[in-house]
Amino acid sequence: MTMKRVSPLVIILISLLLLVPSPASGYSPARILVVCSDVDDVMMANSLGNNFTVDIIYLGKDLPDDRSPLSSLEYLAQYDEVWIPDLNLQWTYGGRLSQNEIDALEQYVEVGGVLVLGLNTYVQHWNRKFDEVLGVSLLRIKSSGDEVYINYSGELYPYNSSFQIIVVRPVRADVIARYSTGEPAITEAHYGRGIGVLMTFNPVRAFVEQDENYAAIYRDIAIKGLDDRASKPRLSTGEIIELKVKRLALNPIFIGLTAFLLLFVMAYLGYLPWGLILTIAALTFPISRYISRKLQEELTDALKVLVGATLSELSEELGVEPKRLKFPIAVLKISRKAEIIDLSEFGERDVLVTPRGKEIEGMAAWAIGRHPKLMEKVTMNPGIRVLDLARSLNMPPYDVLETLKRLSAYGVVELRKITFDYEVYPTKSLVRWFEV
Repeated sequence: MTMKRVSPLVIILISLLLLVPSPASGYSPARILVVCSDVDDVMMANSLGNNFTVDIIYLGKDLPDDRSPLSSLEYLAQYDEVWIPDLNLQWTYGGRLSQNEIDALEQYVEVGGVLVLGLNTYVQHWNRKFDEVLGVSLLRIKSSGDEVYINYSGELYPYNSSFQIIVVRPVRADVIARYSTGEPAITEAHYGRGIGVLMTFNPVRAFVEQDENYAAIYRDIAIKGLDDRASKPRLSTGEIIELKVKRLALNPIFIGLTAFLLLFVMAYLGYLPWGLILTIAALTFPISRYISRKLQEELTDALKVLVGATLSELSEELGVEPKRLKFPIAVLKISRKAEIIDLSEFGERDVLVTPRGKEIEGMAAWAIGRHPKLMEKVTMNPGIRVLDLARSLNMPPYDVLETLKRLSAYGVVELRKITFDYEVYPTKSLVRWFEV
C-alpha cells in the first residue's frame, strides 16, 4: 500500500486552523440592565444572571441609586437589553419616569436596544411613546382573582389574575404568549433597529409568589429579543456628536457662560443699559481694556479739549455711532479716567462724559450750553434771587428753582435760603467758563 505525500502547505494551513480559537472561546454574554424598585424585583433580575451579565439600577425609596443614567442614551446603549419589570410608584424613588427618561428609552430601542416592560411599569408610567415602541394600544385593566394560564411555546404557566392583567390591542406587535382566555400575555414589536416587549401580567409577583419556572420564560424572551433585533445598540458618529452637544447645551455652566458671552457682545455693541454695560466691562476688565483701546484713546483726547461732552456730542466729534461709544466710555470709567453723569433728571435722554476730577467743570460747561441765559445772569449777578431770575427770563419760578437745585448738587451754583426765596451764587467753575 502506498501513501500519498501530504503537501507542506496543507500541513501549515491545518496547524493554523488548530491555533485559531473557536468562536465560543471569545463569547461575551449579553448585558442586561434591570431597573428595580424593591427586593422582589432584584430576585427576578438575578434569575437572568445564569445566561447574561446583569446590572441593576435600584430605585427603591429605602436606598435608591442615581436614576440620571435612565435619561442618558449613551449610557443605555452599553446594554443589549433594558428590563423595567415592575416600577411600582408606591416604592419608586423619584416618582414617574420623566419625559426625558422615556425619550431616552424610546431612542435606545430605535438604535437597536431591547426594552422589556411589565404591567405596573406600562400602566403607572404610561406614555404614548411606550405604545409606539411596544406596538400596542391599552384597552383596560382587569383583576378577577381567578387563576388563569399563560400559554408560552406550548407550556402552561399558572397566573393569579388578582395580580392584575392589562388587556391590550396589538397594533404592530406579534403575540408570543396568550392567556387561556385568548388575550395577549406577551407581545413583541420591532421599532427602529430594536425590539419592544410587553408582559401584560405582573412578571415579578408571578415569579416570586407563584412559580419560579417563569424564569425560563424570561430567559427565553431575552434570547428571542437578541435574535429578533436588527443590530446591537450602537450610535453613529453623528448621533454621538449630537448627544454630546445636547449634554453640553444642558450643562448649567455652559448655559451660564453662553448667556454671559451673549451679554458681553450686546454690551460691546452698546445695546444694553449703562448699568449692565458697566457691570460687564468691570467683570471683563482685563480683556475689555484692550479690545476697544483705539476708541478709548480717541475719547480721552476729545475729553481733554471739551472737558465735558454728551454722548451725542462725542459721537459727532468722533464720527462713531453713540452705541459703539458706550462700552469704551464704560471702560474709561472703570479705569478711573472718566466719569459718567446721567442727565435724565434734567429731562435729557443722554449722559455727560467728563474727565475724572473735572466733573464740576464739565457740568458747568454743559449747563452753559443748555441754559445759556440763566447761567449768564447767575454769573453776572451773584446773589440774584430765584424770583428775579424767573421774572427776567420769563420762566416759571418752580422750574428755575428745580434746575438750580440740580445744578447745585453738582457744584455748578450755590443756593442760599432766605425768607420766601433763594439767593443764587456762581461757583468758581462756572465763573471760569465765562472768563474764558
